[in-house]
Amino acid sequence: MIVSFIGGTGEEGMGLAYRFARAGCECIIGSRSDERAQAAVAELREKDPELRLRGATNTAAAEGGEIIVVTTPYSAQADTLPPLASACAGKIVVSTVVPMTFAGGAARLMAVPEGSAAQQEQALVPGARVVAAFQNLSARKLLKGGPVDADVVVCADDADAKRVVMDLAQMIEGVRGVDGGPLANAQLVEGITVLLVAINRAYKTQAGIRIAGV
Repeated sequence: MIVSFIGGTGEEGMGLAYRFARAGCECIIGSRSDERAQAAVAELREKDPELRLRGATNTAAAEGGEIIVVTTPYSAQADTLPPLASACAGKIVVSTVVPMTFAGGAARLMAVPEGSAAQQEQALVPGARVVAAFQNLSARKLLKGGPVDADVVVCADDADAKRVVMDLAQMIEGVRGVDGGPLANAQLVEGITVLLVAINRAYKTQAGIRIAGV
């Protein structure tokens, strides 16, 4: 499986690429700058030189990936994704994006006209099968390499795409994929990230979520 990361040079993109490459996937780290993408690959290979990683521009990453994971900041996705629409057509596109801002030292969820960052992605790449997932995982824990004690809530309108991403989530040690219903529920999952920021600040930790009773 080839997994591409759009805007993959940030901590979340690099953390997920590291975990999926360790699990045996071939990962393409995309960036607006090929040089930044190559630098991110070099940094991850310092952890493990055998990782199947390569760097590319965002366009080349979208063209080369079977699954495309969007890890850009929310402020960048409206400009980044439309040029990639044809490369994303028919593919699973995973939104990890959270529309979050900071005001007065506190994280706040931003209003999105489409309802959520994931629903906005569906509007920007209408031919893609958009799935929302991974918003609540700690990038720092992903990069550390140990087990991640967390569930990943996966939301999508395409049942087959949802199942693929739930299985992908479970490639990360300690993680379980949980069916979170339709893509519209991504707004609720994105909001949990804002809550986790407050919890992490209060307890000086990197908290995740678990769904009890499932």
